[in-house]
Amino acid sequence: MNKLIPISIVAAAIVSAALAHEGHEHATGVVRERMELMTDMGKRLLAISKRLRANKDFDSIGPDARAIEQLASKVTSQFPPGSTQSPTAAKPVVWQQWNDFVEKAKKLQAEAEKLAKINLSDANALRSQFRAVGYACDACHETYRVPKGN
Repeated sequence: MNKLIPISIVAAAIVSAALAHEGHEHATGVVRERMELMTDMGKRLLAISKRLRANKDFDSIGPDARAIEQLASKVTSQFPPGSTQSPTAAKPVVWQQWNDFVEKAKKLQAEAEKLAKINLSDANALRSQFRAVGYACDACHETYRVPKGN
């Protein structure tokens, strides 16, 4: 039970992040592409979270984990200078603190890669690595993303 509480907290953060990107029908160009990328990543993280909470279907985590790894590898390319047009949720500080943003994106990519390669029969390792990916997402969103509802 103690392991489920942190997973639930991470899942709530991921759902919030995914839903924040849902209203991107007015976005265009790279802003739309990055919103779609983040939404896809959030949905896949949510699917993994549901499997971990249900304590079943761990074998089906692999495709989502590999997709997250691929998506994470594209994050920085989705933030070219000047891509600040509405309805972006990216704060201008992304470009002002570019090196830190890149380091956080690399951390996400590294944690996503570990998740994609993890032994799917090791539930404890899966849960631990899932949390690491969630924390990597949150570390970036905390600084570089406008909170939902703002």
